[in-house]
Amino acid sequence: MDNITIQPAEKKDWPYIREKLQKYILDADGATWQKFFVAKNCGRTVAFGRIIDHGGYFEIGSLGVDYYHRRKGLGIKLLKFLVEEAKRLDGRKEIYGVTHRPEFVRKAGFEEIASGPEALEHKKRHKCKDPSRISIMKFKGV
Repeated sequence: MDNITIQPAEKKDWPYIREKLQKYILDADGATWQKFFVAKNCGRTVAFGRIIDHGGYFEIGSLGVDYYHRRKGLGIKLLKFLVEEAKRLDGRKEIYGVTHRPEFVRKAGFEEIASGPEALEHKKRHKCKDPSRISIMKFKGV
C-alpha cells in the first residue's frame, strides 16, 4: 500500500466508479465523477468515495474498495482522507455516514447515533434493502 495516492476523480475514472457503485450496491443518487475522490495504486484506480454536501452537514458516502485491495488499510485511509477533506471544505459542518459496516466506520472516529438528519433517515428507510442492518454514524473525532 506504499504506492497509494488519493486525488479528485477524473472523467476517465467514471466508468470504473459507475461499475463498482452498481456491483457493490452503493448509493448512486446524484453521483457524477466530479463528486468523487479515488485511491490509485501505481496509477490504477482501486478505491473511491465521495463527500455529499447536504447544506447543513456533510455525508461521506459511496465508499468502495476493490476486492483484491481490501483488508490492507486502504478503506480506512480513504475514509479518513474524506473526513479531512470535508473539514477543509467547512469545518463547522457535522459529518455523517450511512453504513452496513459500523465497526469499520468506527475506526475513523464515527459513532452510531439513534437517529440522524431526515435525509439520512429517509435514505436508510427507503433506499436500503434491509434498514435494520443499516447504521447512521456521526463523526466525533479521533
